[in-house]
Amino acid sequence: MSAPLQKPNSLDVRQAIVRYLIDHVDNPSVSIVEVISAVRKMFPLCELTDWQIGDLIARSAIDAGFAVEFDAADPRRHRRNVCHDV
Repeated sequence: MSAPLQKPNSLDVRQAIVRYLIDHVDNPSVSIVEVISAVRKMFPLCELTDWQIGDLIARSAIDAGFAVEFDAADPRRHRRNVCHDV
């Protein structure tokens, strides 16, 4: 029997982003859209908006020395519930 899915907190998401960046360290840049997609696959119950996840991605990627492709959609067009622990 598999464990029930749980909603991740922002720390879980940040750790997943850092793992993604480590796994893709050979790439000189990171696409916000690609990482958002990866995070959503890892955490289907994540209540952070794409905008919030994108912000975490950009901050982490810039801190790690990646160039960032700001290719995400306009957040006003695609809304999700907001997680309160950001």
